[in-house]
Amino acid sequence: MLFLSKKEVPFKEIVPKGYVDIHSHLLPGIDDGVQTVYQSAYILEQFSKSGIKKVITTPHVLQDVWPNTTDTITRIHSDLLPVLKTLDITELEFKASAEYMMDDLFYQRVKEKDIIALHDNYILVEMSTFSAPMNLTEILFEIKLAGYIPILAHPERYTFYKNDLKKYEELKESGFLFQLNLLSLSGYYGEAIRGFSLKLINHNLIDFTGSDVHNYQQLNVLEKGFSPKVAQKAQAIMKNNAVFS
Repeated sequence: MLFLSKKEVPFKEIVPKGYVDIHSHLLPGIDDGVQTVYQSAYILEQFSKSGIKKVITTPHVLQDVWPNTTDTITRIHSDLLPVLKTLDITELEFKASAEYMMDDLFYQRVKEKDIIALHDNYILVEMSTFSAPMNLTEILFEIKLAGYIPILAHPERYTFYKNDLKKYEELKESGFLFQLNLLSLSGYYGEAIRGFSLKLINHNLIDFTGSDVHNYQQLNVLEKGFSPKVAQKAQAIMKNNAVFS
């Protein structure tokens, strides 16, 4: 679809049919995302109105900060489902997985297969914003040994790689898939990250997208949308998320 006649294209106009959002923080009180059931319900309602058909929310699992367990995540998710039904938010399918920091806690859990898969055998993982894990090769080996396919969340935000495309190509060759934050394309994290996001897209390094919405402010930024050229690029990548239907 061409958007060139518009100055700015609202998010709801680029959402592909059946779009699945695979990255968000919408379980209340479990991490740095929403803190109340009302906040969760409101954002999910707006997602539904935007045309999103399925949300797989992904609370942080981070040692010493948010060491959320499989039981905690599944319980809070289950508690939220009847609330959504009561509020008549029924057009949107709501699932829960996790965004796993590749730390010692994750290393142990993946060895034990104590992991909530994103879909089939896909899992969403992240690194510290300061540096990659020293044992990244070993962690990736355990991920593959356990039968999972790792999707690296927001690769555009790992500034310690200094926008070196060769580093990203090496990560892809080692077995990672890449999930771009749509908020990065909006300029929410700054123009440098926005520019590098487009560079990763132009070099065909991005596999999937996600909102990574934590709160109302980020929702509002996302809803405003993108410039026409960026909107076209975003929509093309968003179509890849059909694999999670």
